[in-house]
Amino acid sequence: MVTRRAAWPGWDFLALLLLLAFPSTGFVQKYTGLAGVAGYVGVVAIVLLTIRRFAACLAPFLRRRFRLLSVTALAGLAVGFAIVYPIENRGGFGIGSDREDGLNLAVTRLAEGKTPYYKPSKNAGPLSVLPGGIILAAPFVALGNSAYQNLFWLAALLLGACWMFKDRALALVLLTVPLAVSPAALYEFISGGDMLANGIYVAMFFLLTLGLWTAPRRVGMAKWLACVLLGVGLASRPNFLLLIPLFGALLWRVVGWRQALAAVAVVGGVATAITLPFYLHDPAGFTPWLARQKLAVIDEMMPWASKAMIGTTALLGILGAWVLLRANVGDMTQTFFRWCTLVTVWPMVCAVGLSSLVTGHLDFSFMRDRFGLMYVFFALLG
Repeated sequence: MVTRRAAWPGWDFLALLLLLAFPSTGFVQKYTGLAGVAGYVGVVAIVLLTIRRFAACLAPFLRRRFRLLSVTALAGLAVGFAIVYPIENRGGFGIGSDREDGLNLAVTRLAEGKTPYYKPSKNAGPLSVLPGGIILAAPFVALGNSAYQNLFWLAALLLGACWMFKDRALALVLLTVPLAVSPAALYEFISGGDMLANGIYVAMFFLLTLGLWTAPRRVGMAKWLACVLLGVGLASRPNFLLLIPLFGALLWRVVGWRQALAAVAVVGGVATAITLPFYLHDPAGFTPWLARQKLAVIDEMMPWASKAMIGTTALLGILGAWVLLRANVGDMTQTFFRWCTLVTVWPMVCAVGLSSLVTGHLDFSFMRDRFGLMYVFFALLG
């Protein structure tokens, strides 16, 4: 009788482990130090190894009970949010977040015909989102609070993962595991911040647009409307605009350069059309540019570091586009999302690396504001 040894996890497992843990490192280090970060990464590794070990046993059950489990999971999230959010909003946990307050105020001001970019105050700090994020938050503000968008987009993630992977069990895992192992994701959800929703809806808009453009049947205007929606989504934060070359390259590979160029023109045109008027109206009051202050801190460590970081990120996007045009791989969509992950996470890796170099030890403080949630859903789909 020959016994088989369980295969050691490969590089893909290690990459997934680090990508899932990285968004919460600043959060964990703030309260538990570097020892806590090491312990946290170990816990995430154990969770992923457990899922890997029992996946074959659990998958049939998850597929059979998909409807019940998905409704239970989403209902549990809704109930948990309804209970915990008011406590957090009153400062009950001593952490505090004003992202949802800023979006609520921005949408209200826009509805009143004012610029959404208000002067920062003690109730709402400077708004870091571009106009696309404000537009997409508007329906939820109309329902009462922009914080509600997180639950909606988590449900959309479940449906999108079902469609992409054709596996309900995997879709349930992708919905629940990130929230279970990521304090950053869980806190962003209970505090009503938009970073969680932002990362999901950009990934979902890419998935929708690519799905329509690569569909074997004719979809008419739907693919162009998807490009409009994608343009709005990318105009939510500046770094997402650097993903446009990857999108164009994948479409070029699938549908030819003419249609790819037209699609990119629509996406870029929409993003420009909804952003530029607000900037030109009041360049000094366009608070998303205040995000440069975080990069200015990096320049204090090393002159021109922020410009080098932005430049290398843009070059990485161009390199990814070139690879997508030339690579001979089976699933181009997954390859696309992997490059989206790399382009989005690169500035964070650079910032943490520079900070660690200056302080003489690992320093994840740049990640305290949960920026990593912008890439983690690209990583899950890739």
